[in-house]
Amino acid sequence: MQNPNAAPGLTNQSFHNLMAQAPVAISMLRGPALVIESANSIILDVWGKTAAIIGKPLIEGLPELKGQSFVDLLNNVYQTGQPYYGYESKVLLIRNGIGERCYFNFVYQPITEPTGPISGVMVVATEVTGQVIARRQMEDAEERLRLATEATGLGTWDLDLQAGNIIHSPRLAEIFGRTGKTRLRHTELRDIVYPADLHIVIKAFDKALTSGVYFYEARIIWPDGTLHWIRTTGKVIYDDNRQPVRMLGTLTDITEQRHILDALKKSEESFRLATNAAELGTFDMDLISRHSVWNARHRELFGVFDAALIDYNLIFETAVHPADKIIIDKAFNRACNKRLTNGDYDAHYRTVGVEDKKLRWIRAKGKVLFNDTNEPVRLIGAIVDITESKQNELRKNDFIAMASHELKTPLTSIKAYVQLLLAKAKASGDSFFINALEKSESQVNKMTNLIYGFLDLAKLESGKLKLSKSTFDVTILIDEVVSESRPISQGHEITFDNLIPVNINADREKIGQVISNFINNAVKYSPKGTVVAVAVKDGQNEVRIEVRDKGIGIKPADQQFIFQRFYRVEDESTKGFSGFGIGLYLSAEIIELHNGTIGLESKEANGSTFYFTLPKMPDQD
Repeated sequence: MQNPNAAPGLTNQSFHNLMAQAPVAISMLRGPALVIESANSIILDVWGKTAAIIGKPLIEGLPELKGQSFVDLLNNVYQTGQPYYGYESKVLLIRNGIGERCYFNFVYQPITEPTGPISGVMVVATEVTGQVIARRQMEDAEERLRLATEATGLGTWDLDLQAGNIIHSPRLAEIFGRTGKTRLRHTELRDIVYPADLHIVIKAFDKALTSGVYFYEARIIWPDGTLHWIRTTGKVIYDDNRQPVRMLGTLTDITEQRHILDALKKSEESFRLATNAAELGTFDMDLISRHSVWNARHRELFGVFDAALIDYNLIFETAVHPADKIIIDKAFNRACNKRLTNGDYDAHYRTVGVEDKKLRWIRAKGKVLFNDTNEPVRLIGAIVDITESKQNELRKNDFIAMASHELKTPLTSIKAYVQLLLAKAKASGDSFFINALEKSESQVNKMTNLIYGFLDLAKLESGKLKLSKSTFDVTILIDEVVSESRPISQGHEITFDNLIPVNINADREKIGQVISNFINNAVKYSPKGTVVAVAVKDGQNEVRIEVRDKGIGIKPADQQFIFQRFYRVEDESTKGFSGFGIGLYLSAEIIELHNGTIGLESKEANGSTFYFTLPKMPDQD
């Protein structure tokens, strides 16, 4: 019998030979049970089976097809005589004992006998698993690229260099100010470019045709007339003859970046002019690599004129006066404490010029920058020559010291005579003279404190303020200072309750001076009838002494400057209060000489707490 699907003149044997040599997978299924009558080697490989399944019903030879739609499709073709075409259909097969997901293009063709009835189904299939997977991977990659470009605000484009057609993303139209326009012509894009920048685009385009890389930054005109900056990046695709056929890439709106860059350039130029006018030296130091950058004025202030000298760390170490290196170290370490100073750096020191050997006084102000973990990574700032003002200041300090010394002797005599007269007045019971002489004694004491303050300031500025340390019970010292302060502070109640001895090693006189300054300030800036409380807190590693009042308080803006020399809060709340602003400055310097810390806690109109801490003695419990 001749195969009804065979070409005229072909015998069954010839048809089966033709099936066996066909480059596609072919199988003949017979009867309602879809018995596998024949199957070429390709389809057997596709199925992952051997020729042993020939002669068996399909569902017996390929049991993995149970539950899949293919058996129902085959039965429908067998019953209706209508062929079925499958495209990239998924099939679950078992190959070499392993389940695989495969994809096929196939045809189920009914086999019709010459007498008319359908006797079977011919299966012709081509496996396209590799193509499907590759295409889907490409689609996934394109989708990821699309999402990435949308997330970054990039517009994408693909230009056919032969036809001049361009395919672009909606974002590109938005960047060109043509929101909602789905198709922009290549020539239209050039018309959008700002005329003065068109030569940039043309030059970049011509260069890209030979180099393969397309890049430019230019301005474009939006429909509303505003100018915007764009950056275009792309590459050229060539054919086998090295002829450019396509150009594709991305486009970014960099308007904001350019505005920031222009502002930075203007700011940099203004800064350069300002630093030149003010004769400021500038520095920028990477605290990780220790690499520094100085401008010409900075080099000059360190006496460096040879352009070959660029090791700024060595220059700095060489030029700084040996006696002032500790000052710089303290200022730098303090600036690196973000909680304490927020990175502010301020130091006065001397330099001896590397080449000219000239002595200069320098003031350096800067800012330490911190990373996300609050580690110092960079120091930037400026220096200025303060030699002349420093010399004037030293001459002034010398004068103050000399004048203060000259005033000490007559003032001591005046105080002695006042005390003598006061004693006689008290003996005679003359209340008028007693009151007048007590006020005189109070004023003499104020004058004495002021003179000693100026003397200490002069010593401090000249580096002659020395400490005379001893071990003593600080609670006894506080009790003495409080007792001395009460007679001249009768409008306030000064309290101190501490029965536990606390020994420290410090300069007793200087620490007493700091406590006295704190108490005098508390009395001065708090209403009469309020309490000034003095307390000692014995910590694990340090001793804290504090003076708390219920006065006018200090604004946050003033708190960071309160311990600076000659600084006084100037507003309506402090009018009428006397002082030169040296008491707290001297206190801060005294505590720093003791390697302690000084500070305040204050809220405006809610009083203040001034405190200082001193290291605890090693053997103190």
